[in-house]
Formats: sequence, C-alpha cells, structure tokens
Amino acid sequence: MNILALGIAICLSIFIGLFWLHHSAYNRNLSSTVVKNNSRVTKGVSKAVNVELNEFNGLATAHYPFGMSVIVLIFSISIYASGGHFQGWDQGRVDDNVDYLVAANITKGRMQVEQQPQDERALMALAQSYAEGGLYADSVGTLTQLISLVGNDAELLGMKATSMYYRDARTFGPETKQVIDTALSIQSDELHTRMLLATDAYLNGEYAIAIEHWQILLTNQSQPFNRQSITNAIIKAEFQLDEVNQ
Repeated sequence: MNILALGIAICLSIFIGLFWLHHSAYNRNLSSTVVKNNSRVTKGVSKAVNVELNEFNGLATAHYPFGMSVIVLIFSISIYASGGHFQGWDQGRVDDNVDYLVAANITKGRMQVEQQPQDERALMALAQSYAEGGLYADSVGTLTQLISLVGNDAELLGMKATSMYYRDARTFGPETKQVIDTALSIQSDELHTRMLLATDAYLNGEYAIAIEHWQILLTNQSQPFNRQSITNAIIKAEFQLDEVNQ
C-alpha cells in the first residue's frame, strides 16, 4: 500500500475516533446533568424532561457524528484523488524522492506528451515539472524536444541553460555556455538567462557581476517577474560588495 495513502487512512481514523469519543463523553455529561436536575424538580416535570431528553438523544446520539464522519471521509478522499494517480506514478517511474504533488504533475505531463508529442504547451509544462522535481536531465531533454519543434527561442534556451547548469552540479560546461550565448544573442535581457548568471555570480562572491546582470534584467519589459525582489537583490549585493571593499 502506498505510504501516503496509509498515512491518510491512519490520521483519518484517529480523527474520526476522537470525534466519536468526544461526542459520547458529551452525551454522558449531558445525561448526568439532566438526572441531577430531575431529582430537584417535581415528578410530573421530571417525566416531561425525560421524554424530551429521550427524543433529543434519539435524534442526536448517532446521526450527527455519523454525518460528520461521512463528510470528513468524502472531503479527504476528494483531496487525495485530486493530488494525482499513484499507480500512474509507478508507471511513470518517477524518482521516489520527488514531492508527491510534483510527481503527479510529471505523470500527468508524460501522459499528455505521449498522447500529443507535438503539443508545445504539454512539453513546456512537463519540462517545468521536471525542473521543479529536480529531474534536470529530463527537463533538458524535454526542452530540447520543444526547441526542435518551435526553433530557437530565448526563453526556452534560458530555461534549458538553467536546467543544464543544475544538472551539472552548478557549473557552466561548454555546451551550457553555448546555449547561454545563443539565448542572449536573441534577447539580451532574457529573464531565465540573466537570473541564472546573476545567481551564479552572487553565490561565487562576484557581486559586481551579479548586480550588472540584475540591472540588465530590469530593462526586460516582455517577461513578467517580481521587480521588487530583483531590486532587493541588487541592494543586498551592493551591501556585500561594500563589505568586501572595506
């Protein structure tokens, strides 16, 4: 049995069990309170209270917690089903270390590409899912397939260079450098390429170079990104540069 499914089943069982225990304890306390109150009232009133209590218990003792349990069960199964098809993951041979939601997207993407290998959107989504799951070699292969369909595109080349960089343990091999040069020759301020170059420079203590790449990126008007975060990164890099120069 899948570990996630087993975990959900155990947690759900514990929750429903605690819910029923709490409801039973509430009923016992309620009955005890009514019995004590009955001893203080007249016999005729006591009979009336007992009749009302019996009617209340008949309606609430089982129906309410049972209904809530069914609702919780249906809700949990719905969430589980929306997360992906676990048998499909096994067929897709996804890395066991990949987050299960990302794995679901990878499996879904693979199925779509198998059905429509010429679908550009499906290939793009699959490449992004591979990258999110850390499967950079697969991401590079999918992006290569997509580029062969649409031709050299700066954004796709930038994404490919990024996956190649992480695939090669954060290094720029000759092939990666060639992809970067091609991307920048098409669009000098391409988002993924400049972010990659800036991040690598910053991590290697080359703050001035990182600032230069980020400043060029801020001239990009064709791709959406968080400009404030880039500005903050520049400020942080400038601070680090000042400390180094002191």
